[in-house]
Amino acid sequence: MKLLFLLLIAVNLALFAWQRGAFGPPPDGGREPERVLRQVEAERIRVLTPELARQLREAARAAAPPAEVALDAARGAACVEFGDFSEAQAARLRPRLELLLAAERIEVRAVEAAGWYMVYLPPLRTRAEAERAAAQLRQQGLRDVAVLGENSPLRYGIALGSFRDLELAHRHLADLHKRGVAQARVADRPSTVSATRFVIREVDPALAAALTELKKELGATRLHVCPAA
Repeated sequence: MKLLFLLLIAVNLALFAWQRGAFGPPPDGGREPERVLRQVEAERIRVLTPELARQLREAARAAAPPAEVALDAARGAACVEFGDFSEAQAARLRPRLELLLAAERIEVRAVEAAGWYMVYLPPLRTRAEAERAAAQLRQQGLRDVAVLGENSPLRYGIALGSFRDLELAHRHLADLHKRGVAQARVADRPSTVSATRFVIREVDPALAAALTELKKELGATRLHVCPAA
């Protein structure tokens, strides 16, 4: 009996020491206060009340990209601006727009787009040579190919795409080199380029949805409600 009594005392002492952390932290008993105390920056945890949830939703809407806000407003708008497109893009897009709505509801505007890095081929001697070279590039499956006109500093050069992001321009250049267009270059600095913007009247929800898909497909930068006159 004396041995059993001493053994029980030893077990109780060991249990007391274990609970006090003498043998390391005790395992998680599942109690919420202990788990919360071990959270990183637990003092920043807040209960999401209905009022706080409303404020967070409003802040998220305020931080949304302007183009998407304008896109929502385009549904049912009397007029939207859709662009900006290169000459080659605009030529492909115009017939598709005319399948969606009457031609008299479409106005074409020429605009100057600033801050674009052009990927191009150096100028050729004559426009005829440039047109032949551009036709060969199109036969190879290249898109956005356009001969630069008389008023361009690169007269009779061939534009192969313009990019707001210099990194994207260099990626496009690398792809062209892989496809055998060895003389393609990227402009040293961004420059203004002529672009086409479509002004579209009477945008119903179905047309707004179609324009949304075209915007994604073509990488358009603008689908905005027309500014007030």
